[in-house]
Amino acid sequence: MSLAIKTGRLRWLTVVVLLVAGTVGIIISNRVSPPDPNIALVAGSATASEIAMPSVAGDTPASSWFCPGVPGRDDTVHSEIIVANPTKMPITGTLTLLSTDKPAFTTTLIVAPLARGIFDATGGRKSQYISAIVELDSGQASVEQRIIHPAGDSVALCANEPSDRWFFADGFTGAESLFDILLTNPFPDSTVVDLSFVTLDGKREPASLKGLVIPAQSVLGISMADQGARNEAVLAVSVRASSGRFVAGKLQHFLGRGRLGYTTALGASATSRQWWFASGEKASGVDEQLVVFNPTDTDQSVSIAFLTGSSDAQFREPLVLTVPAGRVTTLSTTSLPAIANGRYGIFVSSITNDFVTTNDDAAGEFIVVEQVVSRTVDKKTGTSVVLGAPAGSPSRVWTSPSGMSAGVAGSIVIGSIVVANTTSLDTKLRISTIGPAGAVPIEGLEQVSLGSAGVISIAIPQSAAELQILVESETEVVVQRELSRGHELVGLTGVLALPYRSPLTADRK
Repeated sequence: MSLAIKTGRLRWLTVVVLLVAGTVGIIISNRVSPPDPNIALVAGSATASEIAMPSVAGDTPASSWFCPGVPGRDDTVHSEIIVANPTKMPITGTLTLLSTDKPAFTTTLIVAPLARGIFDATGGRKSQYISAIVELDSGQASVEQRIIHPAGDSVALCANEPSDRWFFADGFTGAESLFDILLTNPFPDSTVVDLSFVTLDGKREPASLKGLVIPAQSVLGISMADQGARNEAVLAVSVRASSGRFVAGKLQHFLGRGRLGYTTALGASATSRQWWFASGEKASGVDEQLVVFNPTDTDQSVSIAFLTGSSDAQFREPLVLTVPAGRVTTLSTTSLPAIANGRYGIFVSSITNDFVTTNDDAAGEFIVVEQVVSRTVDKKTGTSVVLGAPAGSPSRVWTSPSGMSAGVAGSIVIGSIVVANTTSLDTKLRISTIGPAGAVPIEGLEQVSLGSAGVISIAIPQSAAELQILVESETEVVVQRELSRGHELVGLTGVLALPYRSPLTADRK
């Protein structure tokens, strides 16, 4: 068994299926006509409630956002909630802060037209952990959480709604790294949850983690190292409610064993049969892994296709691996000889015994996939962890409410978007900023060509980095941001952009 694979089996299909049974089964069904440039783009037909991906509602009169949570007692950390308004009218709403040991606190917020509002994620309160609920009178608004941390800044998506289950594929407590799960109950009644986790030794369901009570309108923090998962290189977590719904996020501080840095993220509110990653890369100094978690009671066959727009046979034959029931498989893409150096997108899908990707949700639960990338420059390392975009996420409109956090890390200029074309059609991209003049295309990025099943990295000028970024496409795409970690640290932090699920009405020039 390859050392690149842990607790799983790997093989390459000997038939051509990547753009036949693997990806084009999805690509063909997503074909769309190029939109009229004089009207708003329509960003797909799925609604936010149909996917496990946070998204901008668009055509609703209101929206709600539930953020994963921040540290509340560390004076070296600053945390923010960013609310972006792409419309010509002011957006108003409330910001409610929940904590581990204080009553809920609610304040009114107002965001000016075509602007961003940046709010203190702690409200000046001192508590171990604090999470935010943002309720707004516009579906066009978008919300994110940002933590400015000495070990690396991190942007996290906020959920549109609570769920009765949450999953984390990549935990990691190696070298005494810190991995904390934050469970937020936004409701006026208590929520009861069961937490289980998986290491290289198998699944564990400690009695102490069954029947955990999350009090009404509060945050419960759980250190996984303190729960018997110390120094684990493989660590996946499932949290399921026996009563109520909740929101789950994670804080990770990497301290060694090939990982350094800080990251925070929202969990996966459901498993998915498909996961998309826009920004894969094989290069010197880049260590990339896919962490596949199967929380179900049956083995899962999974295909992994690498999208380059290339017709080379190696990319028409996806890698196939088996993830045993209740286990984690870690795939080091860096060590795969069939992958050439350069950029690529990644499409991970559950498959049937006939090696056809499944669109049938009858199986109930599928898999959760996260991408871990560590970049090393001059013996300094920075690690980023990204949860993939689940089935239903590809869209024709994406936004970055918190801007691009441009900067320079070593010799690398950070502050770019990476776009993966999830269809078999060539497309044109338009990259705009939203500011006082409305949505204005960035010079030179008015029409960017992207081939079918192709990937492109687009640097954002530093002059535009602090504005909302808008990505529009003629076909469904997935958009990921590569942001500076700040503090002159090497590497970058990766996070998905937010897809729109209905017509965009931002003012354009």
